[in-house]
Amino acid sequence: MFRFLPLLILGFICQFATAIDANASARQARFLEIGKRKVYVEYEQAEPRHPTLVLLNGLTYSLRNWDSFAKELEKRAPKAGLLRIDLLGMGKTLLEGPLPVISPISYQEQVEVVASAMKILGITKAFIGGLSYGGGLAVAFAHAHPELVNQVILMAPFTEPLEPMDQFIKGQISANRIAFPMNPASDDELYDFFLHQFIYATYPGLEPSVLENPFKLEAIFRMVQGIRKYDTLKDARSMPALSTHLILADQDQYIQKEVHNRFWKAVSPGARASRIDISYSEHKVPEAIPAFSASWVEKILYRSPELNRGLFFQGNTREQIAKSGQLEIPV
Repeated sequence: MFRFLPLLILGFICQFATAIDANASARQARFLEIGKRKVYVEYEQAEPRHPTLVLLNGLTYSLRNWDSFAKELEKRAPKAGLLRIDLLGMGKTLLEGPLPVISPISYQEQVEVVASAMKILGITKAFIGGLSYGGGLAVAFAHAHPELVNQVILMAPFTEPLEPMDQFIKGQISANRIAFPMNPASDDELYDFFLHQFIYATYPGLEPSVLENPFKLEAIFRMVQGIRKYDTLKDARSMPALSTHLILADQDQYIQKEVHNRFWKAVSPGARASRIDISYSEHKVPEAIPAFSASWVEKILYRSPELNRGLFFQGNTREQIAKSGQLEIPV
């Protein structure tokens, strides 16, 4: 028997090493070569016949800001795949350069980065989730690449320029025209000039994370430049059937409820899968209520019938339930 002990030990070691290799291949954290850029991703591959979720960052996010949400989702959906991306102007992708960012980062560029990342990683179809700016990108992605999309999960999405900022900038343009009638700059050029000032003056106080490196504020300005004219309402009208989930915070400090109501009205009734307005939450839903939001997203990923009937839910984070009329779902 002792003669076979070394062989048994060797077999165990080989089996253990194979398990480690398989786990390593399922989890990836690396830069992808996309065009002339290096784009940082973290990807956990789905087990066979299980869904994959692609997460698109909010404007001031890096993929690190999804950590608490991702941990909660893994508890509830351990076999699902998860792809997080630092898009152009974000996180490790930003720091990879070139720096500083000197031209607008269009939403179309971001959409194609996502499509390329999915292709490189072999993801043929996925749920596309996005927060705020990332929600706007998710709408654009679904419009540009419907063949790659199961459904979109829009968390407090960007759907139009923030009204207070937009009105302030337009007021500045009007004042400039009166004070300097011979100014040769176009309204568009003046808008970007005052937008730049507005972001540098207000964002550090609202979002201190924008000061985490000396290049982030400029990158944020370039991303806003690239999406501010995007007509999400137009694309919302052509969303595929039962494709769109909307997740909103009742205490959203940035986007007014009527803005999201306009967007939801633009989505055709046949394209609406579900909407939930969540109490006791703020704009950054996946950070503010990671367990609740992950539980709701898990139901979406696994095609809960109640979440594919176009129903409007009210979520209560204290009672851990969502209600739509007489229907009540534990969350």
